Amino acid sequence: MTDDDRGGALEIAEPSPALLLRDDGGGADALLASLSRLRTALDRERAEAPALAAELLALPPEERGERLRRDGRFHTWGVCELLLARSLEAGTEPAEAGALATLALAGADRLDRERHAAPVVEDLKARAWAAAGEARRRQGDLAGAEEALRAAAGCLAHGTGDLLVEARLLELEAVLRRGQRRAGEAAALLKLAAARYRESGEVKLLERALAARDEILRDRIS
Repeated sequence: MTDDDRGGALEIAEPSPALLLRDDGGGADALLASLSRLRTALDRERAEAPALAAELLALPPEERGERLRRDGRFHTWGVCELLLARSLEAGTEPAEAGALATLALAGADRLDRERHAAPVVEDLKARAWAAAGEARRRQGDLAGAEEALRAAAGCLAHGTGDLLVEARLLELEAVLRRGQRRAGEAAALLKLAAARYRESGEVKLLERALAARDEILRDRIS
């Protein structure tokens, strides 16, 4: 099994309604009304995101970051989500994947915390850092990949406790450790990832983690 086979996409989860809502004491009706407004806003952001992302990515690469930082139109969940999705799709072009992940991070740092709860944003940032780390690893920058995965873990510690995000980070760290010829650590990380997938009921992802671990253990024996 190759690194690409083990890689997979770091799936982008929709923000949890329970975390997006802020109970202001108004009861169930107020919460439902808040949820409806938030869902409407999120749907609008997602509908607007393709055109905004196209506008941003049409700029020369060296201008994209500055434009995103100073133009509030790009500070939406929809744009960040789409940039991260594009980063994951560009896995065979690690330089482009890393640049897109960096843009997603810059956008996530500027999301309105009144509309998107901080733990949900931290999950998004953890995914983006993980994508950046994987891109760096594929470029041979193991130190940079290590740094990015540490940043991802820091975001995860302040996130929602999403087991799938944690498991994916463990898998990516395992790939990095294997590249550093630290097979024992890689196998241990994959065992932890498998446990998270088992707890989440993700059978296919569980099987993927276990297969990768078995391959490492076989290589150590041979």
